[in-house]
Amino acid sequence: MSKVNALTSMLLRSPLLWGGAVAFCFFGMIHAGVIKDANVIRYLAGHWVEYVETAMFAVGMAALVIKWLDLRAQHRHSRDPLLEPIPEGGQDPADARRMGESLPAEDGSYSIRRYRETLDLVMRTGSADGLEDHMKYLSDLDAARAAQSYGLVRFIIWAIPIMGFLGTVIGITEAIANLSPTQLDNISGVVAGLGVAFDTTAIALAMAMVLMIFQFVVDRSEQALLSIVDQEIWTSLAGRFQSVDLDDGSALAITRLGEAVGRSSTRLLEAQEQAWRSLERTATAGLEQVLESAAGHLETSLSQSLDATLSRWSDSLVEAHSRLASSREDRWTHAAEAMAAAMRSFEHHQRALAGQTALIGQVVDAAHNVTLLERSLDANLATLSKTGRFEETLATLAAAVQLLAARAQDVSLEPRRVDLQAAVRSGKAA
Repeated sequence: MSKVNALTSMLLRSPLLWGGAVAFCFFGMIHAGVIKDANVIRYLAGHWVEYVETAMFAVGMAALVIKWLDLRAQHRHSRDPLLEPIPEGGQDPADARRMGESLPAEDGSYSIRRYRETLDLVMRTGSADGLEDHMKYLSDLDAARAAQSYGLVRFIIWAIPIMGFLGTVIGITEAIANLSPTQLDNISGVVAGLGVAFDTTAIALAMAMVLMIFQFVVDRSEQALLSIVDQEIWTSLAGRFQSVDLDDGSALAITRLGEAVGRSSTRLLEAQEQAWRSLERTATAGLEQVLESAAGHLETSLSQSLDATLSRWSDSLVEAHSRLASSREDRWTHAAEAMAAAMRSFEHHQRALAGQTALIGQVVDAAHNVTLLERSLDANLATLSKTGRFEETLATLAAAVQLLAARAQDVSLEPRRVDLQAAVRSGKAA
């Protein structure tokens, strides 16, 4: 069944099959009249050489398309982790077989095949010595395989221009064969031969150019994939396995000996563990009997000691409760006294605020009277300016100011209340 699957996979990935099928369908549509374009028929199906060129071009394009689809699928899964992270302190080379079995099926993937070939070296030698050199060798081997995979495409790119030159030779030969000295007026055969010669060469060069461009694009994509695979393999496997480096070449023997000693130690530890378990069961039974006999005595002594301890704790708790009650009453008394003092202070502040409020009211009234006095002075100044006695009034005011200044020196520092209402009335009378 596996052979049938392999054969089916090979046929499905065969560029000859897909290219031949595409060319057959294309020529079938031309002969069925589906494709009627004159240029298409002239350059792709005008001569048997053009049939061959078109079929070869279809096979080459099929090979590149199949290659590109495979690379796209590998690019999507190139970053997927295939192995667990490197454990602390490295890993035993004996785990290489288990790691290789955990890998998925190969299905032509560069990364999976590289992992298998790298781990195969560790499994066969039992050591990781020379693993880095082997990884470099596998990288060069994959690069060579990638270059060899384009063998069919390179052959077609070489063969199509050759077929074009062959068509040119055939066309020129037909043109010369149709050239006759007795029929110089009829040169249609010569022109047809020359048309075949130039058409086959032109379409061959165009097809070769298209194939070369697509081959370059696919090759760049494959080189990028190989670079990613090299990086992933180096990150996952370089330094993973513990290696024993001895000059006498006995690393493998020592590794095997260590494994045998480890297995023997494991069996010895298992036997020791069973002996300890049986001893534990015997000791447990003896301890249970001793504990059961001592349980009664322990219970009696514990009960007596607990009763005495609880009675002492009860007396201590009653005494502590009484002390706490007396201290709590003292704290409440002090708190009441502090509250009364605070109330008295609050009443004093309240009376002070009432006095300040009355004073603010008087200040507001005085400000109102000052406003009225300013208005009266403005009116008097306006009247004086109209009567022309303004300068005389200024002199009188200056004398009054000097008189007030002289009297201010004789009075005490105690502030006096100014009768603003009288000032307003005198201002109005003026």
